[in-house]
Amino acid sequence: MTDAVTVALISAGGTFLTAVVALLINQRGFAQLDKRIDDTNHRMDAFAQDLRDIRADLKEFFKIQAEFDKRLARIEDKLKLPQQ
Repeated sequence: MTDAVTVALISAGGTFLTAVVALLINQRGFAQLDKRIDDTNHRMDAFAQDLRDIRADLKEFFKIQAEFDKRLARIEDKLKLPQQ
């Protein structure tokens, strides 16, 4: 082999070895990052469920409020109260 080929092989091998070592060293950091992403997704899912619950509660509230307004209007009509 010529010197140029030997230098190229050593250079490529060194680059590959550096990349593998960096991945091994940073594996714990990647695992922690993955766990944080999963935790964030779970929190977002819980938040979305909370929003759905709030929407359902508001829907029920406005339904009850509309019924109350109807009853109040009937009472005002029966008592002949002036409407405001």
